Amino acid sequence: MLKKSTTLIALSITSIFLIAASTGLKADYPERTIEIVVKAGPGSGANVLGHKAAQILPKYLGGSAVALYKKGGSGAVAQAYIQKRKANGYHIFLDTTTTAIVIASGKVPFTENDWQGVARLQMDPQGVGVRADSQWKDFKSLVGWIKANPGKLRWTGAHSIGMDPYTVDLLLQSGSIKKSEIKYVPVRKANKMIQMLLGNHIDAAILNPGEIRDQVKSGNLRMLGVAHTSRLPAHPDWPTFKEGGHDVQAAIWRGILVKKGTPSSIVNKLHEAVKKMLKDPEYIKYTSEKAIMSGYMGGPKQFDAFFKKQVRDLKSHFKK
Repeated sequence: MLKKSTTLIALSITSIFLIAASTGLKADYPERTIEIVVKAGPGSGANVLGHKAAQILPKYLGGSAVALYKKGGSGAVAQAYIQKRKANGYHIFLDTTTTAIVIASGKVPFTENDWQGVARLQMDPQGVGVRADSQWKDFKSLVGWIKANPGKLRWTGAHSIGMDPYTVDLLLQSGSIKKSEIKYVPVRKANKMIQMLLGNHIDAAILNPGEIRDQVKSGNLRMLGVAHTSRLPAHPDWPTFKEGGHDVQAAIWRGILVKKGTPSSIVNKLHEAVKKMLKDPEYIKYTSEKAIMSGYMGGPKQFDAFFKKQVRDLKSHFKK
């Protein structure tokens, strides 16, 4: 009888381990430092979020985390870095709208199906900034100047492929302006764009509210407009493009993706920790100071579906 009971116990323990292995259950995750891989350089919204997440997320997830900057190819290098590693939750991608754009444009050897969504964290409207002493007081006057002086305006944004050049395209189309009628200057870092604006090396830049806010407050730069449906609560004096007759909405979302095949138990644990992080006082203080809007839209299934649909929609856009 004792031998039979011992055998049953052994079989039960074995079954538990087999079930855990088959479902990818990892009760002690994380066992080592998690890499939060960011594709954007210092000063950018994604880079700042990556470092904030590395500080706050371990409070709710356990273990430790570090923000790892992998530059190049509008995020192609960051994508490749993660895809070459195991789908175990230790290399998570702090991605943005640019990821969907790069995949949809076919510029990387990966598809939307190589990723699993965890959570969307933020929505950050795009805007156009100029020097405060420039002749352009609103976006309408800028459009008029471009038409009167084709090929002269120096307009910068992050990267040659991504949300910034895509936003420029939308704004130019709204004003019936060809891309050849401006000089688009791709720059990797937001702080570099601001330096170039202040130094009169460029004329206009695509910037998010948090990236330009301090310079506007100091009287150095001016926000000509934001690509949102209504004025931002934190900046009621900033007009929307729609007010000037340019019905353009464009925003950078920031979220977390993991490599496809990551165990669902780890995906769910990451999501729950992220959900708690979004309510953390330190996180709320940071987003309030930067005037960043919440982008949370539900669990992994919701964000994953949103991400994949956006890639499909962008593919259709690029075919036109």
